[in-house]
This record gives sequence, C-alpha cells and structure tokens, in this order.
Amino acid sequence: MKNWDQPDNDQELWQEYIQEKEEYAFEILYKKYYESLSRFAWRYVKSKAVAEEIVQETYTDIWISGDSWEINGSVRSYFYRIVRNKCLNYIKHQQIKEKYDHVWIEENLQEDSGYIDERREKQIRIAIENAIEALPERSRMTYRLHRNDGLTYDEIAGVMDVSVKTVESQMTRTLKILRRKLSYLLI
Repeated sequence: MKNWDQPDNDQELWQEYIQEKEEYAFEILYKKYYESLSRFAWRYVKSKAVAEEIVQETYTDIWISGDSWEINGSVRSYFYRIVRNKCLNYIKHQQIKEKYDHVWIEENLQEDSGYIDERREKQIRIAIENAIEALPERSRMTYRLHRNDGLTYDEIAGVMDVSVKTVESQMTRTLKILRRKLSYLLI
C-alpha cells in the first residue's frame, strides 16, 4: 500500500484521477489539502464560511473540468494558486459591491432631520473603511485581525507566521497612518 501523504505522490494521484477517473485519488487530494487550503483562504477573506466555500468551489471545478487542466509544477502549489486567485476575485467583487451599494443607498434614502447625522456617520465609516483598504496588505490584515476579529497580538503572530514584536510594530505604524489620513474628520 502506498503512502499517499508524501508530496511526490500528488502527481500520481492527479494522474490516476484525471486519466483513470479514480474517485479515491480525488478524495485523497481533497482530504489532504482541504483544511490547509481553507486556512490559507481565510487569510485573504477573513471569513471561515467564505474561505470554505472558495475551497469547495475549487474542488468542484476540479471535479467538473480537472481533466482539461495542465498542471505545471506541483499539484499542491497549483491548488494554492487557484484558491489564491479565487480569493482575490472574491475581494474585488466585494469592493465593487460595496462601492455601488453606497451609491444606491444615497440615491434612495429620503432626507429628514436624522438623515443628515446618519449620512455624516456613514461618510465617516466609508472614509475609515477606505483608509483601511488603502493600507498595505500586511498592515490591513494585521489591523483587521486585531480590530475586527478580536485576535490578540500573539494570535495574529501565529496566523501571519511572524514574531509578536513584528505585529506590535505593524500595528503602531498602521495606527499612525490611519490617524494621519483621518485627521480631517476631527474638524
């Protein structure tokens, strides 16, 4: 019996699945990488449900049309590349959706006395979100993991595979950037 956990066996599994339509080969690849691909996707999309959905969609695509794919290099890196691209597409879609949702809301809300305060509050939230989105990727990820997801610096260091000191200095720089960019809101 072969040890399918070895990375060099991925190519053999892929060939068996593609050429012979052996479902067990697909199942082994699925079980072998599902969890690590889900964690990888989560780093981009910051949602366990969305990350798992992206990975499941990737495996569905492989199941449906994998035989038309040409894998140059390792199967593992190919899977990671596919998941990364799907995550980036998801993020782009969310940004477009958020951009046009704001336009629709502004056009469809009626003006009233409370609306001006709500509108100002909304503009501030949008300005903050835009400032966060403009941060470098690592800064944005560190900030969101801490502020949105409530992770400690130690937990963030584990997720990002860096030292706690790196996380601390990243947060310090990030907060300085945000204070500078958002200082006009205090007027």
